[in-house]
Amino acid sequence: MKKKVIARLFIKNESIESFKKQAAVIIQKTRKEKGCLFYSLFQDVSSPGEFLFYEEYASQDALDIHSNSEYLKTFRTSVSNMQSKEKVVDII
Repeated sequence: MKKKVIARLFIKNESIESFKKQAAVIIQKTRKEKGCLFYSLFQDVSSPGEFLFYEEYASQDALDIHSNSEYLKTFRTSVSNMQSKEKVVDII
């Protein structure tokens, strides 16, 4: 069964450019993962520090592979100090 992830991140204004550069790397790597059907990042035009990752995976196994990847763990650690508040993640 397909899995979808909607992750909202809230980034401090002074960290937006750095976040976008790091996110570009994650997007490129994730799109190459087996089972990744869709992976994109959107930035709120009215609130530039708000970002939304929309992700689709072919299965729970594909999502697990992504979630446990070293590059995603590194990304999460790196951006944790860029956040203005806690991220919100929904998996459906």
